[in-house]
Order: sequence, then C-alpha cells, then structure tokens
Amino acid sequence: RPGGATPTHDRALVTHGQEPPYSQDVLMGDPPEARTALAHLEAEPPGWLAKAAANGTQIYADVGWDPTRKWSTDLLEQLSLCHAFLPNETEAMAYTRTDTAVAALGTLAELVPVAVVTRGGDGAIAVDQTTGEYAEVPALPVDVLDATGAGDVFGASFVAASLGGWPLAERLRFAVLAAGLSVGHHGGALAAPGWYGVDRWWRSPSDPELKRAYGFLADRIPADVGPPVRYAPVTPPAPRP
Repeated sequence: RPGGATPTHDRALVTHGQEPPYSQDVLMGDPPEARTALAHLEAEPPGWLAKAAANGTQIYADVGWDPTRKWSTDLLEQLSLCHAFLPNETEAMAYTRTDTAVAALGTLAELVPVAVVTRGGDGAIAVDQTTGEYAEVPALPVDVLDATGAGDVFGASFVAASLGGWPLAERLRFAVLAAGLSVGHHGGALAAPGWYGVDRWWRSPSDPELKRAYGFLADRIPADVGPPVRYAPVTPPAPRP
C-alpha cells in the first residue's frame, strides 16, 4: 500500500486456479431426483442444469464477480431454468443495468419466481411471485471477523427455510441470521452455525426488538439441534526467516 496506509473495509484472497480435469456434466452425469439444487451460474450453462429442472428440481442459483466487468445479460437467460436467484446487490445491479438494489430486484422478479438481493450490512430484500410476498430485512448487528462463504451460508439457509414452507419474511430473516452468525468466525463452510448455533443465539440475551423479530424461531428450532459446532481454528502465518 502506498505510504504504508492500512486499508479499511478491504478483503483479499490469494489463490491459484486452473481448469478442472472434468466438467460439471461429466462429474454429474444424469442428475439424481432432488427437490432442490444450489447452482452457481457461469457464462456457459452446464447441461445438467436443464436436466435437473426438467426433472422437477427447483434450482436456487447465485452468480459470482465477472472479472471482465462486461456483465453480459446473456447470463440472465439461464434464469428460465431457475426457481430462485440470489445475487448480491453489486452483481444484481450490474447484470440488470440498474442503479439501485430495489430496481434490480424488480427486474429480476420478472425473470424468476423468487428473486433475492443480498445487501451485506444493509440486509436483504426479496420478492416471491408465487405467493405475492415482498420482504425487506436488516442485517444482524455483528462484528465481522471473516465474510468468506457468507453468501453460501445465506443461500443454503434460504433453501432450508423454503423447503419448510416458511413465509418469505421468515425465510429471509433466517438466512440473514445464519449468514450473520457465520461472519463472526473464521472460514467458509466451517463457520456455518447449524441449528446448534441458531439455538444458542436464540437462547442468549439479546435486543428485545430482535427477539420479537425472530420470534418465529420458537416454533422453528427443532428439539434436537445437534452437537456443538466445531469452528475452524485460526492458522497463524509462518514467521519470516
């Protein structure tokens, strides 16, 4: 950093990427029967996506950062195969050529039955055309330690709540809660709270207003919340020679 300035609100990943030895279609073959599937949309749609949709699987999709910054609207054509689309607001606005998250949601709602736009510290908004519901929920007030994988935790939690047939506002609040709890720990999947973490949060002292907003959890948390979650340990950097 020039001048030794310390960056704020900055996140960087150092990784190595290469083409996988096998395509998704080779690995997937004929997709098994499933009620839902989480998919990451790419410029070239895999063949298994259409097969799964034709078999009645509801596809919940997200999308990643476009390094070319072209944000081709051709990608949105794949939403015809999807039941739900869950981009973040930067991606949503870029692909829909809009300048607000609400406008992007309106455009996406015309392309897919359930449209969700995540907004980081501003929470999330969603429209479910199958039920006529609209929901907007704030983010959980937490100290962010590591945001890696928070979007995946959000998506998985939204799917789980959807399978339970919850109202849209409850689905959205549950996903925001799970993602919010995950960013307080290191790592991606290992930071997911699970029912144990959700139950622990629910039973701990918290803001009365939050308790009221999440009152539905009293009837949603299962009797058996499973074993304690084992969070990822921190790996300290190796000392310099």
